[in-house]
Amino acid sequence: MATTLNNSAYDRARAWWQLRTRSERMVSVLLALIILVALLWMLVWQPMQRDVERMTRTLVVDRAALVDARRKADDITTLARAPAAAPAQRDARGDLDAALARAGIKAGAIDRGDGDRLRVTIDSVSFDALMALLDALQRDARLRAVELAVTGRVEPGQVRAELTLAP
Repeated sequence: MATTLNNSAYDRARAWWQLRTRSERMVSVLLALIILVALLWMLVWQPMQRDVERMTRTLVVDRAALVDARRKADDITTLARAPAAAPAQRDARGDLDAALARAGIKAGAIDRGDGDRLRVTIDSVSFDALMALLDALQRDARLRAVELAVTGRVEPGQVRAELTLAP
């Protein structure tokens, strides 16, 4: 008994192939080709088709974004070429008087300071009303406080305020 056992996978596959008839070999090759085509279709073709569909959808969105960006760029270029409008001259004193009247605050004195600045003295005002006035002046009249001195009064919540406003 001098038989040798072939343990290599190649030798076993070759022996298996040699034992098959010609028709069994053809069926095996055909089956292997069908499996190979199915794997290629599933692992290569389907993902490619999904990517093509996704890219087609995003292409439409990207083209619309490009058209919008070009329109905005043209608008920016047009605005950059247009001369800047001169800022409208505002009457700071009139704006201050209107804001004081809306807030119901009576100013003790309003003087012109250096340049466009206004110096305002309010003898008695509640602190909350003063803060609301400063907010309204900055928001509506475009006047901001550059100097502010607040002194508490004897009455609770009441202060004396000296402020300098600038545009």
